[in-house]
Amino acid sequence: MRNLCTIYLLVIVFGGCQIRPETIKRVEQVIEVKKDNTTTCAITKPNRCAIDSPFAAEYQKAAKLGKNSMVLLDHGEESLLARLHLIRAAQESIEIQSFIWVNDEAGHLVIRELLAAAKRGVKIKVIIDQLFSMGNSWLVTDIATLHQNLEFKLYNPVFHDAHTSAFEFFSAMACCMARLNKRMHNKAFIVDNKYGIVGGRNYQSRYYDWDESFNYKDRDVLAIGPVVNDITTSFEQFWQSPHVVPVEHLRDVSARILNNERSNVDWHHPLPEKANRILRQADDEAKVRNTFFPHIIQVEKVEYFSDTHDKPFNKAARKANDQLTQRIHAFFSEAKHKILIQTPYLIFSRHARKTLKKLRKKNPDLALLVSTNSLASTDAYYVYAISYKYKRFYLKKLGMQIYEYKDRPGMVAAHFAPHSVNAKTRFGMHSKSFVIDDYISMIGSHNFDPRSDVLNTESGFVIHSKEFAKALSTNIKADMLDTNSWVVAAKEQIPFFSNISGFIATISRKLPIFDIWPFRYSTSYRLKEGHAEVPSNHPDFHNNYEAIGNFPNVDLSSKQIQTIIISAFAGFAEPVM
Repeated sequence: MRNLCTIYLLVIVFGGCQIRPETIKRVEQVIEVKKDNTTTCAITKPNRCAIDSPFAAEYQKAAKLGKNSMVLLDHGEESLLARLHLIRAAQESIEIQSFIWVNDEAGHLVIRELLAAAKRGVKIKVIIDQLFSMGNSWLVTDIATLHQNLEFKLYNPVFHDAHTSAFEFFSAMACCMARLNKRMHNKAFIVDNKYGIVGGRNYQSRYYDWDESFNYKDRDVLAIGPVVNDITTSFEQFWQSPHVVPVEHLRDVSARILNNERSNVDWHHPLPEKANRILRQADDEAKVRNTFFPHIIQVEKVEYFSDTHDKPFNKAARKANDQLTQRIHAFFSEAKHKILIQTPYLIFSRHARKTLKKLRKKNPDLALLVSTNSLASTDAYYVYAISYKYKRFYLKKLGMQIYEYKDRPGMVAAHFAPHSVNAKTRFGMHSKSFVIDDYISMIGSHNFDPRSDVLNTESGFVIHSKEFAKALSTNIKADMLDTNSWVVAAKEQIPFFSNISGFIATISRKLPIFDIWPFRYSTSYRLKEGHAEVPSNHPDFHNNYEAIGNFPNVDLSSKQIQTIIISAFAGFAEPVM
């Protein structure tokens, strides 16, 4: 009986997964009629009625010199401003890749601006990973029929649908976890093959300081110059990939199109003042100049690295030298003096741990500093639990100095836009960056974790420049100040007992389950009033700082308990965290 139920379930879930070719043909015929083909700009206008951008002169200078100019986008709302300005300045094309796209205030505003650009005559292509985007098939159906110049595709759609219901999601976890886990994590934004934004931000209000409950401290970088060609080339390879599907070819969307079903989304309703204000700024040349131009840095060399579209599906592709993970490990292994890392999830893969362990042995004086999330600030406490399991190894064996971001950092006014921030707003770290030897910098989507190594496609810029490395280091170190982060460091050691405890803890950590030794090597610290900030390996550290426990600012006892349980019993799940 159980086998019959299983077969029945699989028939329900998988039955008709692939849309039939004749259905695709019918849908495309309907789409051709439904899609708006009107334009708001006369065909005789050579610039598609785009606004003038001060970045145009910067691009001309970069192209003439064969160099690239870079702008750090460390502030959420300013990063949204850059995108909106460049969309309005687009004359020919816009290509976007994103892991998440949510139809909240920020996500909706960007779609509206893309639609306006499409109506001017700009050709727009968007690739989104399917799993956590859009929220419903009604919305995707609307997008599929908005305008002939606006095309959307989804990466690795579960069961060939645009929207995955809870039933389908848990069915996929039960039957097809390997496929469900293969995701496109690239984030890229390209305008006219001249300007490219790469980094950690998705399209959701919390990435742009517009969410009242939770906002990310994230980072992008805007590139102006020849390197944007490489982003465009990578995007086109994804666009042609068999793992990327036009939204109108998905089962649920095609059914709604053929049934003439639409959502109630009004793409022209009046916008809130917050949106109107930033759109006015996007049209204001002086505002754009004052916001971005003081921070333009012409760099000696910049490389864009992107994993291939088939990396999650192809073991040979994962091992190829052109994948981003291999590049990162190569850069780490060649470090001489210092590595500064910022990642939301401090859960290095086995390969990364080996790389860093060899590096520590070869270079015992290397400074290895890491900025990451605390349990209070993280958006994924189950991942933090695995990180918690490895704290002793990171601190003792790798010699890391670890700084964990506060859920209420002191520099809120400097780091976040004030419009949606209140006394209850929580903050988290989402930046993915490193600086090596004050010269080589990386900003991208790679989290330096097992998922990024194997299961996700990733992308990023590697920038060779002392000036840029200094600017990036300054930003990361600001996040590591005592006002913004707690320090994780070894407890003061008790002779004999600490050695015995450490020995048992090392054995316990290596177990995939039953890591239950209660005496932890480390804890969190905060600066004592009137004392100077020093690194955790400084002789005055324990005199200047006071221990505050493993999980500061976490009031929910259940969250603490779950973190400890996962750390103890879920080590086997580390490769998919």
